[in-house]
Amino acid sequence: MFDGLHHAQLAMPGGEEETARALFAGVLGGILVSDLDELVRRLGTAGQQVTWDADLPGFRRVYAHDPLGNRLESLQPA
Repeated sequence: MFDGLHHAQLAMPGGEEETARALFAGVLGGILVSDLDELVRRLGTAGQQVTWDADLPGFRRVYAHDPLGNRLESLQPA
């Protein structure tokens, strides 16, 4: 489980709640993922493209997009 969640903000068209719920509750387990590697594994298994970013010293950071086009940024101390 994450030690803390900085923030989450999602935009979606009306009526797309089930699409978002399928990713966030189904694939990501309600965002209760033990570490970044597990998050990347779950996203990959669900067919989501993941991009690693090494430009933040001291952190491991990854980007993905949800099915509604929102960019997801996740990071973990190195």
